[in-house]
Amino acid sequence: MGTDRTFSTLLILRCQEGDRQAFELLVKRWHRKFLGFAFKLLKDQSIAADITQDSWTTILKRLNSLKDPEKFDSWAYRILHNNAMDWLRKNKKERDSIKGLAEEPQDNDENSTPVKIVRQLLKKLPEKERLILSLFYLEGHKIHEISTILNIPPGTVKSRIFYAREHLKKKYKEVNYENIK
Repeated sequence: MGTDRTFSTLLILRCQEGDRQAFELLVKRWHRKFLGFAFKLLKDQSIAADITQDSWTTILKRLNSLKDPEKFDSWAYRILHNNAMDWLRKNKKERDSIKGLAEEPQDNDENSTPVKIVRQLLKKLPEKERLILSLFYLEGHKIHEISTILNIPPGTVKSRIFYAREHLKKKYKEVNYENIK
């Protein structure tokens, strides 16, 4: 992981010097991760792709303002997060109609494996809880990185992770209790 971060840091430095090939490599290196993050926030692949593209434009414009290239990932995720939140605020009505169409019917026999149950339960958690668990467990971000991405104190990150896990455990127990009956 240290070598990976070092390579990204070198790419950032080259980008800041105006090297377009370095920026292309940077995009290849990070685009899939950014797209996945945007999808988790927006729940729509095409909107996530648009927001990710807009974020890359912002990243390119602001890259020279990044003082510490080693913090590129949390800095860039913050830009992406802000762009996604702006879109969600501006398009609340559209989002609500998409959400209604995207509801998946549940078939308890087919979706009864523990992993599928946990995935279904994650979808039912409030957005803040789902996001914090995804960043920590699925994306592998550290507490301080999540703090930067979401612009909240590290203590808040820790407490949100704790309460989100408790909420998930409670929902999991409810589902398992219903399956046992």
